[in-house]
Amino acid sequence: MNTIQANSYNELQKLLAKKVTKLFLFVAVALPVLTKLLVNKLFIIDWMALPAENINLTLLDLFVSLLLPLFIFIAATDLFTGEGERGTLFQVRPISRIELFLSKLLSIGGLVLVQLLLVWLFMLISSALFDKTFDFVAIASSLGAYLVSWVPLMVIVALAVLIALVINSSVLAISGMIVLYLAMVFIPYMVPNILYMLPTAYLDWYMHWLGDVSFRWIIQTVTYLCSAVVLFLSAGYYMFNRKEA
Repeated sequence: MNTIQANSYNELQKLLAKKVTKLFLFVAVALPVLTKLLVNKLFIIDWMALPAENINLTLLDLFVSLLLPLFIFIAATDLFTGEGERGTLFQVRPISRIELFLSKLLSIGGLVLVQLLLVWLFMLISSALFDKTFDFVAIASSLGAYLVSWVPLMVIVALAVLIALVINSSVLAISGMIVLYLAMVFIPYMVPNILYMLPTAYLDWYMHWLGDVSFRWIIQTVTYLCSAVVLFLSAGYYMFNRKEA
């Protein structure tokens, strides 16, 4: 466990050293503040009519459905496909492949969680400063929505890692991830029956927790998400373990 923790920190440092990671972190901080400034200090009529909570959830939806999946695709491509191309995928120091695989996965998932918390924190701060009707009671529910959103995003992480290990070209890997993601988003419009068979259908999972939640629904969705993560990670590790050092 100590090895995984230490190597996860190492993989995290690799990602943090990338300019694109710093850009995503900056957007997670700046976008909530800029949005609140525009809504509350400038006369934007269409937005002014919306309750503050709706604006907050709209921003969460933007990150969960667009920005964070894009970050996941870039990070997975860099840590797996990119290092495979550079010949640095397997480290010289003694560490098992399962530990290396899990540490890379945890570093991506950890940064996704950090970005979610940054968006929530700066949304909270900017709401307290600029929203005239800011409700402190909503803090707990808003935090819950952001934390719950991390679960389906981990399915996207597992799928992205699998694709990054199947394709040996960084350009093709990230292109394939984006095309597959867009296909999963738009195909249900043509074939509605397959909607809940796709992991993208659960990216708005937090919305279902804001109303009355049935126990049956919880069991079904948690079972699906956990099964998808296990399936993608098992296939991903199989591909990872087959690669030559």
